[in-house]
Amino acid sequence: MTRATDSAFVSSLRIIVVEDNHELRDILVAGLHYFGHRSRGVGDGLALDRVLAESPADIIILDLGLPGEDGIAIARRLRENHNYGIVMVTARGRLDERVLGRESGADLYFIKPVDIRELNAALINLAQRLFKRAQSGWRFTARTSTLQTPQGVTIHLTAQECLLMQKLLETPGTNVSRREIFRALNQSDDIYADKRLETLVSRLRGKVKSADTTSELPVRARHNLGYAFLAEVRA
Repeated sequence: MTRATDSAFVSSLRIIVVEDNHELRDILVAGLHYFGHRSRGVGDGLALDRVLAESPADIIILDLGLPGEDGIAIARRLRENHNYGIVMVTARGRLDERVLGRESGADLYFIKPVDIRELNAALINLAQRLFKRAQSGWRFTARTSTLQTPQGVTIHLTAQECLLMQKLLETPGTNVSRREIFRALNQSDDIYADKRLETLVSRLRGKVKSADTTSELPVRARHNLGYAFLAEVRA
């Protein structure tokens, strides 16, 4: 998520409405536009994936009774690797259905029909919570070989990428010499070592950017010295 300031961010959210009822979808999209949000509408999970591949979102609004993959399955899938706000707007109002929606990863659960003013207020409050959560920095987990961006997007690392991150994050913000990195990677310090390391870092930057277009890997090269990870890291 791109945020200049907290107040500027929550006043214009990127929202995708996943609803197979064309009339209701158009009403929600138009209503959210009225409140200043950049809202788009799609009819099912496949269309949602296509839209997300083109540009990211802050909040996903899901109906439950969708064709193909239902809203519960979509919410679970999104929650595994992303930090989108997930809001369910559905006609299913039984207690067990609401509990299932929450358990699948929904942040909010509304029963149709929903007043657009109430929905907008709830979305702004949710975005503020997400904004605060995203300020906690990057997270690296060696056990699962994963790196999580400040937006909550999880990047799965190769063995070499994991060793690199583990070495750099021993002392975040501090330069790590090339020789130390070569040792951590179990690579010899030969004439090709610098090129191998540059390629490794470049590919990891590209992997992060591809997974989360709003985040850039904060690994910086120090000329003739080494590399440093220059960002806040969560424990």
